[in-house]
Amino acid sequence: MILSFDGFPLIIGWELTLACNLRCKHCGSSAGQARPGELTREEALKLCDQFPALLVQEVDFTGGEPLLRSDWADIAAHLRDLGITTEILSNGIALEPEVISKMKEVGISGVGISLDGLEPTHDHIRDQKGSFQHVIAGIKRVLEADIPLTIITTVNALNIDQLPEIGELLKSQGVERWRLQPIVPFGRVKGSKELVLNEQTYLQLEEFANSWRALAGEMELICTDGLNYFNEINRPEYPWRGCPAGLATCSITSDGKVKGCLSLPDEIIEGDLRKNDLWDIWFDPKSFAYTRQFSAEKIGQNCVSCEKIDECRGGCSSKSYGNSGGFNNDPFCTHGIEIRRGKTGE
Repeated sequence: MILSFDGFPLIIGWELTLACNLRCKHCGSSAGQARPGELTREEALKLCDQFPALLVQEVDFTGGEPLLRSDWADIAAHLRDLGITTEILSNGIALEPEVISKMKEVGISGVGISLDGLEPTHDHIRDQKGSFQHVIAGIKRVLEADIPLTIITTVNALNIDQLPEIGELLKSQGVERWRLQPIVPFGRVKGSKELVLNEQTYLQLEEFANSWRALAGEMELICTDGLNYFNEINRPEYPWRGCPAGLATCSITSDGKVKGCLSLPDEIIEGDLRKNDLWDIWFDPKSFAYTRQFSAEKIGQNCVSCEKIDECRGGCSSKSYGNSGGFNNDPFCTHGIEIRRGKTGE
């Protein structure tokens, strides 16, 4: 069989359910209620069986709140038996001791917990008083269980000035990995203008990331694909080579649709797993055109004058699409902002 593409989905993001116990203002998925027709337990387990042939190495459970799906542990255990690593991202509300014990039992290899500000800010964004304290309790339980932990902060206009204090708080709790991701205007964010970043706050965010990495010591700061494309301390072990969606990663929605990235809206769908196997969707010549069929001629106006086009390919796909309405056109790449400001004398 001649394949139309020679890469494999080494990492899969899996939205186990869109059900959620919070209604966060910054949720790009507008999570809350489960999707109609979410995959059954049997369908989910059979889907797992397709992964080894595609060389899948890691599956990251997300949502909604993945822990609200009653069979999450069965799916994780099956993936463990297939030799595939599993990690889980939670808002922290459901991280009770018995849940942590179950994670250990089924071999969850990493937990991500969202923390989006100091206590008043976090509770405001999460729209639930006390959610901050649930996160702190969850941090302690995961660390006590010796499960690798990453704290994820969705950076927005309300918490960007709090980043130094958040970092110190996390260090005091013993957190060793902190991931920053910029907010993208999808889902509920469209109704929360108070959260949206602009050029100046993106520059502020990159400046913070640079300074924190230099001072944080043993606490690792991880920038998502939406940040740190090119700067003076861009780490050589993680060079930016463009959006990996459809090249080395893909995502699955709770009702069995395939996306390049769960951050993209539901209109960007590559196939339906109830109609085709993941192998056929992944290797379809028409799939993931925004990354696989990239050419410099497709670059957007925000990136057209950049000398990094061949390396960067227009930045993070979800950030570009959310902020400009198109791919390969990230308006908030700080390298691009600096180029444009330099040209205009700003």
